[in-house]
This record gives sequence, structure tokens and C-alpha cells, in this order.
Amino acid sequence: MIRTIQYPLEKIEGILFGTFVGDAIGAAFDGWLPDMIPPLDTSYIRSNPPKTYTDDTQMTISVFEEMLENGCINQHSLLQRFMKRFSPWRGYGGGMLEVIEQWKDGRDIENAARSLYGGLGSFGDGAAIRVGPISAFFRLDEISELGEQVRLCSLLTHTHPFGIAGAVLQAFAVLLALNDIPAGEWLPRFFSFPTESVFKIKFETIKKCLERESTPHEAAREIGNGSDALDAIPATLFAVIRHPDSFTDAVLCGVSMGGDADSIGAMAGAIAGARFGINGIPQEWLANLENGAEGKDFISALAKKAAGVKS
Repeated sequence: MIRTIQYPLEKIEGILFGTFVGDAIGAAFDGWLPDMIPPLDTSYIRSNPPKTYTDDTQMTISVFEEMLENGCINQHSLLQRFMKRFSPWRGYGGGMLEVIEQWKDGRDIENAARSLYGGLGSFGDGAAIRVGPISAFFRLDEISELGEQVRLCSLLTHTHPFGIAGAVLQAFAVLLALNDIPAGEWLPRFFSFPTESVFKIKFETIKKCLERESTPHEAAREIGNGSDALDAIPATLFAVIRHPDSFTDAVLCGVSMGGDADSIGAMAGAIAGARFGINGIPQEWLANLENGAEGKDFISALAKKAAGVKS
């Protein structure tokens, strides 16, 4: 079925630019231990504004463009978009670099992705980071249909059940945000969501951290902050549920957890951006974003095209 955008321009731009700024802020702290990260607030970001996005946003652009132009995920078409945009200097991880080399050698999609990590397939957060825009093409009562498109998107690079499940959970979180579901309802919905049982254990840890009002550093020790989906997606969910009323606080909380900070920041930004829209993102955070061939004007034009608004 050919899908079209289901939400207003403000929310579409919120997802895209939320990903962009969360990614750009987090990139400065990628791989850092939480205790090494300075206190992050609006004053700090004013002095160190987000500018350049990483591979996370670059792949998100391709996914959004794929859904916009084809109305669904066509894996071969999306592969070509990934290859066309591939810019190694944006910080692609080793698994993605290996898959791209196999694509260049003509290996088919399924076997290239399945070959990673000794045949287990990637269980990282890379599939989850890029799927936020897919949610904008589905209503809240179309979760199964959304999940299928997310699965198709994920399988280009992630065949491990954890990697796919993490992507579906991230897309579900964006869908909840798009529909303004109160933060108090999120964890019950996630506990009842059909997913890998190991994620349910993480949801319980999130619940305990929320009850204790844990700081980002404390939560990172309990939940994790690594680049595997089982750490990064729960860390992201903690950040956005912990700060349901502020885009700024949700993103800075996610980044402050350290570890895979750019990815957690990008995913928190996508969810919070879906909730608050572009107007919820501080304008000073948007002002310095890169604006080259596929910078902020390009992304804004894509969003307007999707919403049927003339640039």
C-alpha cells in the first residue's frame, strides 16, 4: 500500500530537525563516559551550538526521501540512496562500512547484512536511529503496518532480532509522540507491546530509574548507554519520558548519558521533535546547522514537499 504523510508540517520538521540537532549535539560527546561530560544546559549549547550531522542524520534523510517518493520501503531503492549519500567522514560505524563494501562487490542485501558479527547479524542501534520519519506515514491504529516497513528498512543492515526490535520500538515511540499520548501512558504501552523479552527487562529498569528520579549519569549506569539496541533505545526512552514537557531537556538528558551520545541524542530528538514540533526546538539551536547541498534548507524543502506545502 502506498503511504502518505499523516501529520502536519510542524511535526514532520520536528522529527527531522530533532534528529539533526540531537545528533549534532551528541557527536561532540560520542564515546565519552557520562562523568566526563560537562553539565549541559542552554548556556552551554549557546556557546557550543550544534552544526554538523553524522551518518545518523544522513541515513535518516534517505529513509524519509524513500517513503516520500515511493510511499513504502523498497529495499533496493533505499540501498541506492544510502550508497549515493555515503560520506565516510560523517562517522559510519564498522558494521555499516563492511556492509557497504559488500554492496559494492554485488552481494545481495540479505546475505550482506547477515554476514556481520560471525553470522549473527548486527544488534546495534543503527536501524533504530534512521526510522523516525517512517512513523509520520502511519496512524496510531496502524502499528502492525508501521512495524513491517520498519522491518524492511532495518534488514538492509540489521538481521539480529534485537536490532530489528529496537528499530520497531523507536518507531513506536515516535508514533506515540506524534499522537500526543501522555508520557504517563508510555511505559504501560511498552510493557504490553510485542517485543523481545530482554527489552521488557529494560523497561522495568527504566521504571525504577524514573521512580528514583535518576540523573542521566545514574540512569546510564543502570540502563546502559552503548551502541547496541538493547542499551541505546532504553536510554533514549528514559530521557524522553523523564522530560515529557521539554524538547531541550529530553535531548540534553539523552546526550548526558554518554556512550553512543550522538545516536541517543538523535533518537531522543526525533521523539521529542515529534511531540513538540519544529517550534519546540530552540531557534538558536537551528540557526547554526550546516546548510550545504543537503543541509537544513534541503531537509526543510523535503518536509514541505511531504506536507504538500510550497517552499
